[in-house]
Parts: sequence; structure tokens; C-alpha cells
Amino acid sequence: MADRAEETGTNHVDERSREDAAETQGGEEQEGQAEERPINMSAGTVTPEAAFRPLTRMERRNLWITEYGEQDFALQMWTRLVEQQDLEIEMMLQMHGLLIFGVMVSTLRYAQFYIDLNEELHREHEPDTADALRDYYIALVPPRDAPEIGPEGLPTVSRYIHMRDVTIMSAGHKIKVPYWRGKIREVDAFVVGATAAE
Repeated sequence: MADRAEETGTNHVDERSREDAAETQGGEEQEGQAEERPINMSAGTVTPEAAFRPLTRMERRNLWITEYGEQDFALQMWTRLVEQQDLEIEMMLQMHGLLIFGVMVSTLRYAQFYIDLNEELHREHEPDTADALRDYYIALVPPRDAPEIGPEGLPTVSRYIHMRDVTIMSAGHKIKVPYWRGKIREVDAFVVGATAAE
């Protein structure tokens, strides 16, 4: 009996050692497997490598078609004209029940206003802030020689409209701002040449 108890005790210790070793190995294997395991997302199962792959030409084309389908082609034309020729055009926009009156300007004019403003406000006491804001606004400006056809092989789409001397009207209230930037796809209607009545 004593021998049997001794054997059982030894076997019990050996079994525990084996279980501990198996758990340790299993834990290491699980950690390794966790890195290889696919990520479950609502759209399906995606491996980590696939989550960061670049879009295919077909995917970019489909995104463009969706985005371009929501655009007003005439407003796109006016925006492109203002950007390319640095024109200023009086315009009224209707967006979500607001009337926005002003002069449409290029992104360069919009950015230059804020660059000058931030230089005046921050250059002396906060030069790092002035530099960061300058870099931000410079990055907004599309290059002069930007191609009309983008990397998808389709025409480029303007996403924002910029205006100066803006009056925003809503339910009898007026707000005046020096410059304004809005999403083109949010514009419900526009009128070229309209001005806010004084």
C-alpha cells in the first residue's frame, strides 16, 4: 500500500508536471496562433495581412463611382474653374436648410487668409503652433499642375468649396464670417451671382 501510495504520489506529481508543461507549451502555441488567427469582422473574415492591403484599381473605381454619383456636376465644374483660373464668383449655396451667400474662391486664397491670420496670432509667442498651422493649410492647396485624371483612371473630384465674405442665414438669423469651407456633396442647391440682401 505504501508503495502504491508512493507510486500514486509520484504519478500524481509527474502528471501535474506534464500538465504544467503542456499548459506552458499550449500557452506559447496559443500566443503564436493568436498572431496567425484571422480577424473576424462584420464584413467577413479578414487576415491581418489583408486588412492593410492597398485598394485594387476596381475597388478605387467603385469608390469613385459612388462618390461621383453623389456630386452635382455643374458645381464641380464651377469649383474646378475657380481652382484652375483663381477666379472669384459670387454664389449662394443651400445646405441643410441654411442659405450661404459669399464669393467662391480658390483653396489657395482660403489657405492664405488663415496662414496670414495664424502668423499674426501665433508667430511671436508660439512659433511651433504657427509652423504646424502653416503646414496644415499649405497641405490643403492642390498642386497647380494637378492632373484632371486621378490614379483610378477617372476624373478627379473636388471635395470642398471655399468662400469669402460669407453670410449664413437660417430662420431669420444672419451670421457673417470672413472665410468658409464646406463639403461639396452636402450642397443641395446653388445660384451663381446671388448676393445677400442688406
